[in-house]
Amino acid sequence: MERKNKLVLFLLIVLVMAVALVSSFGLNIFAGNGAEIVLPTPEGSAPGDEESLEGGGQVLPVRTTPKTVQSIIATLTRPDNYARTVTVEMATGTDQAGSFTANVLVDGAWTSIELTQSFQPMGTQYTIVYTDPESGAGTLYRWYANSTEVKSWPVGESGADLAQHIPTYEDVLALDTEAIVDANYVTRDGVPCIYVETAVDTLGYLERYWVSTDNGLLVSSETVKDDVVVMRMRSTDAEVLQAAEKDRFTLPDGTVLYEQTTP
Repeated sequence: MERKNKLVLFLLIVLVMAVALVSSFGLNIFAGNGAEIVLPTPEGSAPGDEESLEGGGQVLPVRTTPKTVQSIIATLTRPDNYARTVTVEMATGTDQAGSFTANVLVDGAWTSIELTQSFQPMGTQYTIVYTDPESGAGTLYRWYANSTEVKSWPVGESGADLAQHIPTYEDVLALDTEAIVDANYVTRDGVPCIYVETAVDTLGYLERYWVSTDNGLLVSSETVKDDVVVMRMRSTDAEVLQAAEKDRFTLPDGTVLYEQTTP
């Protein structure tokens, strides 16, 4: 009788181990090889939500899909201090394209943009944008190389991005989930990114975004219509400012709007 009980106990142990192995590895086998990304737990995740990141402060893997990509992007934050160069190419007609380059410097709430374009007869366009960190409201100052006249007007929290003529990943957060047809974790120009592709809208446009997981900045984007890229944006790696650049936040008349801090 004792020998029989030991045999039953042994079989139960084997069964429990088998169930544990299937639970650990079986789901991964049937789930496929979709890309995963590891990001910090977003605050306010709903308890019991299978797609939310759970556990205060824990770091857990999240599969990047059209349904989860917005919550993943929402955890990203841009650096407060950096410089980079943005290039935008636009289709202006059959076999023709216009392009411009923006030298961008961000220091806290202040952004300086020096924009050059071949089809701009007024020369380099200079823009300074201040964005209030709390309200998101701001002011934009603009003038051209061939003129000392400065114009200014109020802008919203996207004012600095709009001044660079680039979309923002915040646009992705505002989309209906059904409008996102593809999302993945990819490498773009050597930079690890979250890729998002939207469905063709009522005007026939399709949008593609590549957002850096290192710094939360938009690395590249494309607007496509009828399988033709009509707008393409690319940027260099963002570099942390090591020293203040003189006169980047100074108006033509010598008025200093902001004095940069040196790290």
